[in-house]
Amino acid sequence: MNAAERFVAWMSGNRHVDRRYGHVYRYHPRSDAHSVALCNYIKDDLLERCSALREQALQGRVAYGINVRYVWPSTGKAKTLDLALGRPASPVGNVSGSIAKTSEFSGVFISCEAKSVMTEHGKSQPRVYDELGSSHEIVHQGRQEAIAAGIAVVNIAPSFVSPLRQTTADRLHISPHNQPLVARRMIEHLRGLPIRRQIGGVGFDAYCSLVVACDNQSDCTLWTAPPAPQSGDKDHYDTFIDRIARFYTERFSSLS
Repeated sequence: MNAAERFVAWMSGNRHVDRRYGHVYRYHPRSDAHSVALCNYIKDDLLERCSALREQALQGRVAYGINVRYVWPSTGKAKTLDLALGRPASPVGNVSGSIAKTSEFSGVFISCEAKSVMTEHGKSQPRVYDELGSSHEIVHQGRQEAIAAGIAVVNIAPSFVSPLRQTTADRLHISPHNQPLVARRMIEHLRGLPIRRQIGGVGFDAYCSLVVACDNQSDCTLWTAPPAPQSGDKDHYDTFIDRIARFYTERFSSLS
């Protein structure tokens, strides 16, 4: 399974118990557990797809971090990176069959920003777009050859139980969604994010929208039919992984 398939399986099994009312959710907006899971799965796919990254990881020359605060030396700008892969600040030695995890980097080669849009799609459009856009700007201002990636999980379920709208233990507040319209509008809106073709350009090196059906009570499923990106689209998951792997090989395979 790739990261998208593993992620929906994880969401289906996730249980976030509300302390106040006792409701159980698959997703909670004030928890980063879903983002951590997705970033771990993306990291695994990159290691499988990119032989240069995999070899350097096994040699301990490259490590990964999740929710890592990093200061770009050239600009002094600090950012918490959802997923980072790069040169660890301290030696990690050889890694048996995997990649070391670190909280400190001397250089970041790949940065991935992960966002989720589970409800209030229309209201979320400008915020999500701006947050994604600013992430690649900070990365490339800090290091032009660094690979800036972004991923947005977009919910296409016709209803959603938002943990932030619950007011009682007796009954659930269920928010209806005008689907697939609102998911399609969000996906199309995020297609406006610039994708750069080469170092020195403006935009993400790789971006994708991942579409799921999650009502936050029953199992979560992966949505692959339109309006989800289709194979070959610039915002499809396979395109996203392929671009990161290709750019990594071109830019960082000759690490000393």
